[in-house]
Amino acid sequence: MIKFFRNIRKNLLAEGKTTKYFKYAIGEIILVVIGILIALQINTWNNNNEERNLEVKIMKEMRSNLKLDLVEIQEDIGIMDDINKACRYVPTYLKTKEQPSDSLYYYAAILRVTPHFDPNKSGYGLLVSKGIGIISNDSLRNDISVLYERLYNYYKRYEEERLRFHATHSEPRLLEYFNMKYQENFKYYANFEISKEDYLKLKNDEEFPKLTSAIAFENSSVRNRAKRVETKILALIDALSNELNNN
Repeated sequence: MIKFFRNIRKNLLAEGKTTKYFKYAIGEIILVVIGILIALQINTWNNNNEERNLEVKIMKEMRSNLKLDLVEIQEDIGIMDDINKACRYVPTYLKTKEQPSDSLYYYAAILRVTPHFDPNKSGYGLLVSKGIGIISNDSLRNDISVLYERLYNYYKRYEEERLRFHATHSEPRLLEYFNMKYQENFKYYANFEISKEDYLKLKNDEEFPKLTSAIAFENSSVRNRAKRVETKILALIDALSNELNNN
């Protein structure tokens, strides 16, 4: 093609048609420029299309991650409801019952449970690696940052505070009275037993109800934060779904 155009220019010069030569040369330059602009436009379109496809892929993976997170956080909230129930049940049992029973063992074992939330971050990790700006929706991009950079981290600190309280206060006092026994079919994997002598001591321990109140306080603080995380996860799943549906 280049040789063809070159031959045309040579013929025009050979025939002395200088004016036509310059007009042709200018036209050729214009065609080249137009070709370059078209190529740049196609390249830009391809890049934008690839970026949009990547954005969709990331949003789908994040939505899948969040659905798993939602199941886990809701399971943890259910466990924390059981813990609060145990905090009410055990002191009442100690006041009203003269002998230990399986129900006491069950609820006492729940007092030592500390559920841990481990969010799935593969989609968010991919987003960070590609640049969070790839999310074109400003509001959605902000919601993603708030959940992963603030709420998840803040919730983790609540869990860590409860773990420190448990290690320092709950676990030592519970094991002072109860023997912990692994039980495969038990919901929380361990059951408690107590001797009659230790049970009598526990009934007369005026500090133990304070411990159950403290456990309930720590647990309720974490649960309240978990409910906020649950609400935000639900909202972000909806926002991602709406954005994907609009594509």
